[in-house]
Amino acid sequence: MNGLKFLDEKIIALRNEMREQEKHELAQKEAALQQELEPQQENQQTSQQVDLTQDFVKINELNIPVISQSVLKGNMIIRMPKLFSIMAKELASLKYPSERRPNVIYTDETSTINLALNLTDYPLRESEVVDFQENMIEVLEQAHPSAKWLDTGMMEVQGKTIAFIEVITPAIDGEIFNLMFFAALDGQTLIGTFNCMEGDLETWRPIAKAMVETLQFPSNDKNGVRKA
Repeated sequence: MNGLKFLDEKIIALRNEMREQEKHELAQKEAALQQELEPQQENQQTSQQVDLTQDFVKINELNIPVISQSVLKGNMIIRMPKLFSIMAKELASLKYPSERRPNVIYTDETSTINLALNLTDYPLRESEVVDFQENMIEVLEQAHPSAKWLDTGMMEVQGKTIAFIEVITPAIDGEIFNLMFFAALDGQTLIGTFNCMEGDLETWRPIAKAMVETLQFPSNDKNGVRKA
């Protein structure tokens, strides 16, 4: 009997140990999941704090005026901090050596924070924006297999579908954060690209997203076709 009692006690102790181990593993998994969610929650909170419909935006503890820019022959309006100017042609030729460089390129005084807007000849309708985004994701995955993907998604701005991609890609002088966005404009494909060094990501990622959210298309209907 004593032997059986001892065995029962060992089994009970083993079960209790297993339960404690399971609780420990579960706690570790919950902690790891919380660590993954916290940066996303912080990014969402940060994005919500940036409102470029206001007259000023705080960047690195400075209140910077926000202005509206009419671009692409008046087909689009975008609001941005008053830190950007049109990139000089000589610099644009160096940074974008292809003759198919974007129609409009804005840059800051350091030339490290850039916004390029390009209305291509590629035809695109509202219903095709999602497919175009998927094709661009495939192209980027092939061109940059080591890229760090942050987010992809869709947003509706003034009734128009805007697809976007957030990704960090390698470059000669460091890692580059890219926010790319796509829309149908005047029956053609609008491609916008905001980029900055990865070290500036925390400051500029929410501002870049906020700029996209201010887009206006005064001369086009929802399907990206010019109004008569």
